[in-house]
Amino acid sequence: MKTGTVYYPHLINEQALYVGGLRDITNAYMNELAPKYKRGNLQVDQLGCKCELIAQFHFWNKGIPYKADEMLGGRAIQNYDIEALGYKIDVKGIWSYQNELRVNYDAHNKDKNVSHYMFIQPVSEKLDNKKANWWICRKKDVDEWVVKELKFSKAYTLAL
Repeated sequence: MKTGTVYYPHLINEQALYVGGLRDITNAYMNELAPKYKRGNLQVDQLGCKCELIAQFHFWNKGIPYKADEMLGGRAIQNYDIEALGYKIDVKGIWSYQNELRVNYDAHNKDKNVSHYMFIQPVSEKLDNKKANWWICRKKDVDEWVVKELKFSKAYTLAL
């Protein structure tokens, strides 16, 4: 597993509020079609958007060519979020107070055309935050993690 820190423009935090809010609206419809994926905390979409934007900034800032999937499509994403360095990456957001990496058990075991996971953890939820930690690992390595039953679903977990 590779790990590091990224410093990003704090404007990404505000952009994620708007894009995440739009994703909340489109997901409200999608959640009626698939209620098992519904979450009570609408900020989940904001965290996900923020971390996808931070990941894109990370690759752009390092001069690494990448291709990103659309963030607002009105459909469930059946593919990776970002392709870079030959990796097909599913970006996972982690709240600043969390102390473990998590991957949904069912989603991990679907064929989603993903080779790697990139976990991004902003060090704070504040709008002026500019720092996040990241981890990237191969999808197949997650099979060795501890499986836990969480509030909404089962997940592979790895303590930080």
